[in-house]
Amino acid sequence: MNILESKLLDYWNDLTGEPIDLTPRPDSNLPLYIRHRYSIYGASFLGKELVLAVEKDPPESFSVGEYERHASILREKLGEGVVFVIPSLPSSARAPMIQRRIPFVVPKSQTFLPSIWIDLKDRQPLPRDQQRKKFTPAAQCLLLYHLQRKPLNAIPLQEIAKTIGYSPIMITKVKTELEAAGLCEAVKDGKAVVLDFKYERKGLWEQSRSILFGPVRRHHWVQWDQPGPPALLAGISALSKKTILSSDRMRTFALDHRKYLQLLEKGTFHGCRGPEEASVRIESWAYDPAVLSDGECVDELSLCLSLADSPDERVQQQVEKLLEDFPW
Repeated sequence: MNILESKLLDYWNDLTGEPIDLTPRPDSNLPLYIRHRYSIYGASFLGKELVLAVEKDPPESFSVGEYERHASILREKLGEGVVFVIPSLPSSARAPMIQRRIPFVVPKSQTFLPSIWIDLKDRQPLPRDQQRKKFTPAAQCLLLYHLQRKPLNAIPLQEIAKTIGYSPIMITKVKTELEAAGLCEAVKDGKAVVLDFKYERKGLWEQSRSILFGPVRRHHWVQWDQPGPPALLAGISALSKKTILSSDRMRTFALDHRKYLQLLEKGTFHGCRGPEEASVRIESWAYDPAVLSDGECVDELSLCLSLADSPDERVQQQVEKLLEDFPW
């Protein structure tokens, strides 16, 4: 169960005073892009049977029209009572969602279920400027490349863009992001703009640690006969290669999220409903792990970030040891 689903259960329990069960619904007749965007559940709420489309990853931009189209497809395939469960709702989008009668739940914040329940108190989290904002995937990828693969000091931004696979426009945004975090300065070198990092490698890691994030977007169970490049060993499978920790029974691999979708569409592997049907577990990452590694495993710093929230004490001990032994 992901964080959004847990918040939903807590929120609805607070509203009704009764626990609510989420029952996975078959989704094989839904378009692939719908299955990748939402987890589909059935639930009973105040005597009404609902179909919940729980968003797996927040979209890059909020589109009311897109939700309206998705609602139409879901109703056609699954029947009435479709409700979107989304992590946040821009204030400018609330009125259009209500006007178009698109049911939604933002756990811990607000609910619009016409004729069942309306809760629009808008209990929003702290504004962004009051939070410690995390890096974007591109910024984290650049920083980890600098720390592990090749120093990016004094290299023109356009060359950095080619090296790590992002557009020059995106790297310009990353430059602004890194400057705002106080990690580097952009300086002119002739006609080119280059980065001048303010700290040595270990100091840079320590200064940026609080705004680095775990790169894993989702875990997927798949049947894959011959797993290998561009997938890299990740999770416990990678940690066991680098420490004394024993490997887990099923190997874990990492792929860039877009590459995962491409290989799934090509039929390179096939998704499963759970570990009992799978041969491999895949982590889809927010950035491409292959950019940061030239071996069979994901890079060490991303690996440590991906396991930072593991409840297993043995894992945490080995992650700490990995960081202690890292060649700063």
